[in-house]
Amino acid sequence: MGDLPVRPAGRTSAGDGLSAAGYVCHNRTYMGRPTTTDEITIGERIRQARDELGLTQADLGSRIGLDRTAIAKIETGRRRVSAAELVQLAAALDRPIDWFVTDSPPAVVSRRADPAAGGSGVLDRGIDRLARDVEYLEREDILRAPEERHLPLPESYEDAEAAAATVRRWLTLPGGPLLDLQSWCETLGLLAFSLELGDAGRDGAYVRADHWGVALVNGSVDPGRRRFNLAHELGHHVFDDAYAPETTISPGSETERLINVFVAHLLLPRADVDRAWRKFVGEHRLAAVWLAAHFRASWTAVCSHLKNLELIGDEERRSLASNPPTAADFFEVGERWESELDPPSVPREYGRCVLSAYRSGRLTAERAVELLWGTVDASELPEQFNVPLEGLHREFEPLP
Repeated sequence: MGDLPVRPAGRTSAGDGLSAAGYVCHNRTYMGRPTTTDEITIGERIRQARDELGLTQADLGSRIGLDRTAIAKIETGRRRVSAAELVQLAAALDRPIDWFVTDSPPAVVSRRADPAAGGSGVLDRGIDRLARDVEYLEREDILRAPEERHLPLPESYEDAEAAAATVRRWLTLPGGPLLDLQSWCETLGLLAFSLELGDAGRDGAYVRADHWGVALVNGSVDPGRRRFNLAHELGHHVFDDAYAPETTISPGSETERLINVFVAHLLLPRADVDRAWRKFVGEHRLAAVWLAAHFRASWTAVCSHLKNLELIGDEERRSLASNPPTAADFFEVGERWESELDPPSVPREYGRCVLSAYRSGRLTAERAVELLWGTVDASELPEQFNVPLEGLHREFEPLP
């Protein structure tokens, strides 16, 4: 897949994308950020979305029943967009209505504006939508602000290893595999989502949204890499290192390298690696296979970690990395690979809060389904309590 799916009002088949109509029919004002109601700015947003989808003005016009000249006037601010037309444009451009009339979270704007961030259009749109969802839920008191705990950015490999040990103490897991990483992240104030982003989606992104951190990982990559990517975004969260324009975040930057060291020690603590090395004495490949399966770590991360711990040399690391484990290898070491973060995946407590708000009438069925990103069908929603009238009013606020 080359683009982010639009969230559904209900799935029609297991392989469906997400329904545009279900996502764009809600008109809301995001009070936490400035509104953008002038025609020129709305027109610029329409042009930007159209360009990202590779559509001409004529293409867009044909989708909503307007001619090319009308689209040109809208994009230059010379023609006002009616509310009904904005609904159609949002559906055609795979954007929520509020994206056209409110500013994005600052970190998303920074990531989009600076090529050094290494993002992609599909990744930016995904993290933008998620941040808006979280801001909305926190503003409506559906999500409560988490307890925030942060550490200073590490300045050395030793600092990074110590930081990983501290986070494990926070989780009361000094050793052993850190399974169900998505749930552990949630306890630390990081809401992690896994969505199908395809090859163009890069690996992941992190932003701050009010009091929560929000991470999006590309569910299209293999499970070990998904866990490593999420742990990396957890590093940005723990170190309070939300992306800013002045920050150098290229893959080869020292900050990124130190966060990767933090990730390696978080997922594969040194003491556990040493025990595995003694268990499979002289059988380096079997030890590496056992570590990858038992700790659900990516193969390349295991190989690099063993090298950094000086248990193998660089030549052996390259040899191991080029020869990933097979099903027979997993049988030989007595382990079974368990997949995590299969897309679409939303945080467990986040999902519970959304369903609780739906049952109490604070969210409509359609809004609850879209907030759950296709993990729940409308027909699967629990029975709703008596819906207060103000709950329906909240869902359909007028455009500013």
